Amino acid sequence: MKESNMNITIQFFQRDLIPAIGAGIYEISVYKNDESRVLYIGESVFVLVRCASHLYELNKDPKYFGFTEETIRDSDVKLKFRLLEKVNKRDLRKKREKELIKEKAPLTQSGISDYQKSVEDKISALTSFLNSSFTNI
Repeated sequence: MKESNMNITIQFFQRDLIPAIGAGIYEISVYKNDESRVLYIGESVFVLVRCASHLYELNKDPKYFGFTEETIRDSDVKLKFRLLEKVNKRDLRKKREKELIKEKAPLTQSGISDYQKSVEDKISALTSFLNSSFTNI
């Protein structure tokens, strides 16, 4: 599969790059016109490496996070990666990740454990958010 023409802005752990080298729980949010929604919450023993992998997959196939060929080119869209919590113990990390998923209801996750929605449902959820984010004129 060919790489996408990504034109969205990526904000990659701007304030917490060094802490993200270790274990913890992270959040990927999508922003458009000063509105935002949580797109995905995950956990990893190496947060920075895991999130770089997410970016690689997104670039390879925009549907990975619910983008389409059109929405991935929208320069008004920003993806922000940030560390939510540093948690070293895997069982505590998994438990807290599930709590945060339930609490924040990420657009691409089903709410059942850490499962992702189907590709069609991810695209529908993200497109709905992006289309509802109007500029205040």
